[in-house]
Amino acid sequence: MTDQSFPSYVHSVFAGPTAQWPLNPQGKNECSFYALAHALNLLQSEVRYDPKVFRRAVGLLFQRTLGGTLPPLKAWQLRALGYGSHFGSLRATDSERVLQSLIDMHVPVIVDIYSAAQWGMTRIYGRHAVVLVGYSDRYVDHAGTVRHEYYLIDSEWPHLGRCDAADNNCDRDGDGKPEDFPGNRTVSRTEFLRIHTTRTYTPIFSNAGAHAQWYAKWFGAHAPSHYERWVSGTRDCAK
Repeated sequence: MTDQSFPSYVHSVFAGPTAQWPLNPQGKNECSFYALAHALNLLQSEVRYDPKVFRRAVGLLFQRTLGGTLPPLKAWQLRALGYGSHFGSLRATDSERVLQSLIDMHVPVIVDIYSAAQWGMTRIYGRHAVVLVGYSDRYVDHAGTVRHEYYLIDSEWPHLGRCDAADNNCDRDGDGKPEDFPGNRTVSRTEFLRIHTTRTYTPIFSNAGAHAQWYAKWFGAHAPSHYERWVSGTRDCAK
C-alpha cells in the first residue's frame, strides 16, 4: 500500500507528510525509549508517550555509560501498555519477507542495528534501536540509478542531538523539488541487510490478540526458552 504524499513506489506504515511527524533527538544511549515513543505517538496520531517515562520505568536496567538498556525490555514495556509484541529473531528465515509484510499491514517494527556483542557464532543484541517505517519497490531515479530502499526513524541520525524528518527527503525524479520519504533516514537494501546483522525485531500490534493471530499464522506455536526471551530473541521461522 502506498500513501499519496510519498512517491508511488514507497510503502509506509504511517501517512505523510513527514513534516507532521513528532520526532525528537535522543540523549546518549536512549535509543530504545525514543524508538518506543516515536512509534507509539505516530500510531496514536498525537504526542501521548514520553521517552523519559520509558527510561524511568526500567530503573537500574538503564545504564547510560554501559550502553543503555536490554533490547528485550521494549517488548515487555509494550505489553504492559496493552500492545501486542515480542522480541524475536529472523535469522532462521527470510527476514525481508516478514518485515515487509508487517509494513504492508501498517505495523511498525523496532529493529536493532549494528552488532553490540557476540557469543561464539551468535550475535547478541544490536547496538542501536530504530523504527522501520517503510520500504520501496525497485525503481530507477532520474539519473538512471536502480534503487531499492528501506526507511527508518533513527533518533540519532545523522548524529546525536538531531532527528529531523526532512533529512532524507531527496529529489529522485529530477524535477528540482525533493520528494517526501518516510522516516528521517534512508538506507539501501544492501546496507539495511548489512547493519541489521542481528535480525532481531520488535513488532508493535494494537493489542495482544492481533499479535497472537499474526504470530500463529506466520510461525505456528513456539514456547521460547529464557535464552531466546532475554538474549537471542525468539527463533521465528516462517512456515
